[in-house]
Amino acid sequence: MTIRNQKQTELNGTPVPVTMVLFPDVMMLDVVGPLQVFSTANRFVDQAFYKVRTTSLDGNPVRGESGLVLMADAGFETDLPPGDLFVPGGPGVDRQCANAAMVEFLRQAAPEQRRIASVCSGSLLLAEAGLLDGRKATCHWSRTPDLWRRYPSVNWLPDEIYTQEENIFTSAGVTAGIDLALAMVEEDLGSDVTLEVARELVVYVRRSGGQSQYSRPLRAQSAASPRIRKLCEAVAAEPAADWRVTRMSEFANLTERSLHRLFIREFGESPSRYVEGVRVDFARNALEQTPASFDAVASLSGLRDAQTLRRAFAKHLGLTPGVYRSRFRSAG
Repeated sequence: MTIRNQKQTELNGTPVPVTMVLFPDVMMLDVVGPLQVFSTANRFVDQAFYKVRTTSLDGNPVRGESGLVLMADAGFETDLPPGDLFVPGGPGVDRQCANAAMVEFLRQAAPEQRRIASVCSGSLLLAEAGLLDGRKATCHWSRTPDLWRRYPSVNWLPDEIYTQEENIFTSAGVTAGIDLALAMVEEDLGSDVTLEVARELVVYVRRSGGQSQYSRPLRAQSAASPRIRKLCEAVAAEPAADWRVTRMSEFANLTERSLHRLFIREFGESPSRYVEGVRVDFARNALEQTPASFDAVASLSGLRDAQTLRRAFAKHLGLTPGVYRSRFRSAG
């Protein structure tokens, strides 16, 4: 299927450069996932809309976190063509935040670009360059305890799959970069092209919910405080139990103030919101695996009734329990 490319006509037939920044120990999927989306989009328009390219500090190849080597088309000293600039994440991000050449490159390049985007922990680099000050942004869930301390002027939204404010986009962890790239393709070329790309890559055009639905149990297991870990295990084992803040404080042998401080530090959310998220996760599993009524699912998960269940699903996942069940109910 080829779709006539009106946007290409508006741009006088010149493909939009999509430049991916490379650095040592970059996460490979942060790089190749979004770039594959743009490359695939070119198949479904009558003339290539995007020109995918890469850049590194000195123009030399870069070894990613997996050990594979990525080639660079140019170095930072080469004039960057105006288009879309992508900053990926990975284990090497923290070293790059301390790399003056990288940070200055981003500061200088940003005003000339059509759009700026980050994938995963790449948003930390954008924040370090001051490009996210006063703006909403997201990041990989594992960085949540760190975000406000390091960059308090950013409006961090750690549960979002991706964010957009004006021409600045950020995405959550790893594969969320594909969601972000699809949103950018839709902005450029419309929903028909985006649907064809998503079908070709066998991904959702729009993923349901936020990244907390995947990350909450993992974050609980890696919590620094043994008291918090034990409390989270108890909440997960009995989500329908009475988990008001007073009881949680008693269970962990902490003051309510200390409990709140530790939950913000460990998870980036209050104890009450954490418990509600666990209950939503329990309800999700029940909707996927059982034919139980919404009232029954709500009672089992600790969300009281179907109305409370609907409100919680809208808050955490952005869809109703009915829609969730229709999409994810196991055929078995």
